[in-house]
Amino acid sequence: MPALLLLTLSSWSAVSDSSPTKSKEKSPDPVSTPQDSAASTTASGSAAKSDSHLLPEVVSPGERILWGEHGFMRSTGIYPLTEESREKELGLRRTMLTAHEIGGFLTLAAMITAVTYGQLTLSDNTSYGNTHKTWADVTILSYFTTAALSLLTPPPMVRRKEWSTISIHKGLALIHFTGMVLTPLLADGVAAHERGQGQSTITINHDKAQIHQISGYITTVAFASAMAVITF
Repeated sequence: MPALLLLTLSSWSAVSDSSPTKSKEKSPDPVSTPQDSAASTTASGSAAKSDSHLLPEVVSPGERILWGEHGFMRSTGIYPLTEESREKELGLRRTMLTAHEIGGFLTLAAMITAVTYGQLTLSDNTSYGNTHKTWADVTILSYFTTAALSLLTPPPMVRRKEWSTISIHKGLALIHFTGMVLTPLLADGVAAHERGQGQSTITINHDKAQIHQISGYITTVAFASAMAVITF
């Protein structure tokens, strides 16, 4: 009888240890629900979009190469795409655009001077030819330096898709930029130096000079108009 009682107690103990209330096994990890996965995806997507919102929706090719999300300034770490960095970029943008405007007026003054001496040269005052060339070189250097200050500036935070004086300014820029490339090329062959009896004389090819002259005037008018629309 004691043996039977001992066997019964042993059987009960085994059943009790295997019951759910006495189990010491770890509970399974919580199951990830579709809602949790969606929330995680949304969070990561929001983080990815936060950087892109620091840039305007529309950027020029030059801005994309230098200041885009994966541009040169970002990949080198000079200007990381952060809110603090973008604030610094906007300060740099204001400085560069101010210098661009000042450079525009200096370029216009040099351009008008070059055109004036060019006109004097074509009016048979060939002694002004070298002076015209010097001012033309100054104009070219000033023009492309001024253009670079605009093309290399960081983009704004917001760029509105609407017609404005800046749109006119950029449209005129296409004209005077083309003129600044063509006009110096059209100057080739306009003047020929001839030497005789120890003296050097300049002979003007008036047919080529007229084309060069027209190109110069169109470029000057387009450039002056581009300056006027953003000044007045």
